[in-house]
Amino acid sequence: MRKIIIIFLILLPGLELAGIIYFFNLYGWWFLLYLILIAILGWQLIREEKANALSKLTGLMSKGGNPAEAIMGSAKNFLAGILFLFPGVITDVFGLLILLQGGKVSALKKEQAYKPHEDKTPDIIEGEFHREDKKNNDNL
Repeated sequence: MRKIIIIFLILLPGLELAGIIYFFNLYGWWFLLYLILIAILGWQLIREEKANALSKLTGLMSKGGNPAEAIMGSAKNFLAGILFLFPGVITDVFGLLILLQGGKVSALKKEQAYKPHEDKTPDIIEGEFHREDKKNNDNL
């Protein structure tokens, strides 16, 4: 598995260059506009993540959440932004997959993370009762 990843990383610049040439011949200047807009999006994603990472971490910790989850979320967004900065379609697809990966699962984990102090015993009092009318109390 490690060799496959190394070979892919060696071939990635050539594949990206071939993809850029192919899509530029296919779409022309629109593809260049796409590359510029995606690079701007990646830069904005990195800037916003740098600015909001600490506030996300402190907000999650104040609610009793797991700080590793906030750090991994910030790292995920930061990595996606870096991949968007590189010109090419392959890195853009990987960046998009990283952003879309695990959205619903992490939302479920966040709901559970916000309830760390919740008691496991429910607030139920069990018992029986019966009604006694005044007439029954007078006869006693």
